[in-house]
Amino acid sequence: MWKNIIIGIVVLAGIVIGGAYVLPQNAHVERVEIIKAAPDEIFTIVNDWTRFNEWSPWAQLDPNAKYTIDPLRPPSGKGARFSWTSEDPNVGNGSQEIVESEPFKLIKTKLDFGSEGSGYSTFTFEPVDGGTRVVWAFDTDLGMNPVSRYVGLMFDSWIGKDYEAGLARLKALVEAQSNAATQAALAAPGGAAPPDIELSATADPAKGPEIVRVEAKVVVLTRASAKSNDEAALSAALGGAYQKLLTYAEANGLEVGGPPLAVTISHSADGDWVFDAAMPLNSIPALTPVPADGVKVGETYAGRVLKVTHKGPYLTLKNTYDRLHTYAAEHKLKEKAISWEEYVSDPGETQDADLLTNVYLAVE
Repeated sequence: MWKNIIIGIVVLAGIVIGGAYVLPQNAHVERVEIIKAAPDEIFTIVNDWTRFNEWSPWAQLDPNAKYTIDPLRPPSGKGARFSWTSEDPNVGNGSQEIVESEPFKLIKTKLDFGSEGSGYSTFTFEPVDGGTRVVWAFDTDLGMNPVSRYVGLMFDSWIGKDYEAGLARLKALVEAQSNAATQAALAAPGGAAPPDIELSATADPAKGPEIVRVEAKVVVLTRASAKSNDEAALSAALGGAYQKLLTYAEANGLEVGGPPLAVTISHSADGDWVFDAAMPLNSIPALTPVPADGVKVGETYAGRVLKVTHKGPYLTLKNTYDRLHTYAAEHKLKEKAISWEEYVSDPGETQDADLLTNVYLAVE
């Protein structure tokens, strides 16, 4: 009798193990949500690890979980990486790195759960009537372990439930943010802001620095330099750079819109200012044009910044930067080596004393 039982167990084990290899080696989980917002609004949030816990389905499972963004990498875009540790088995330990970031279409991240395995998470963003179709997917190779193959059958119910919750939180976050921006536009003088002017252009110059989060913009840009204490040199450098941008945009069928920008690259002690002159595009080109004459299509910084509106001549901008540095120090904000100016007023039509310039300084 015992012999028959043992034989039966062996046969059953063989069937179970053999059956595992009939099961799929790769597990795929996918959930979809329609969000009432443009793809760039959603992409910018998902592409930034500093905002992950605002929509993550796991953020509220363990309030004591520790999340660490790699300080040696940018917090958003390709290469951005963060890790987490938690005593809660539903959260566990691991890391996540963005390995692909295609504005405003796709974000792919590599997930590493240590001894628990690894996989890839993918977000795709597709414009549809009423907003954006967001697809959140997970893929992993289960290998040759028969237990993993059987566990893989449960992934859709386990992970799918979390993805549904995460997409619901993301939808609520983005739509609330989008609605707030719409209300602000409708409340602006005249009922709505012109489509090619940022609402920030109406900021009160008397208002002190404020911490805001800016979204990435697709721009045409070119590098230039000038003596920052020479008004004529500054005007010539900026004017020449922006003319190059307009020429490139026209040659490639690109439509620019919004205030021009100047992103600081370096500032030497003797006053040499190296900068990227940039102009926002009204739409994302279907095909990125080939760079020419030092001009190319790029993307501006996205993340947390200090912002203040400067009123007056460009030569007095140093006072405003000093104001931002002082504010950051007083509020214990760690600065990043990223700052830029947004020229709201047209200097050809505005007196120097009335020129408005939004100044931004990135902070952690």
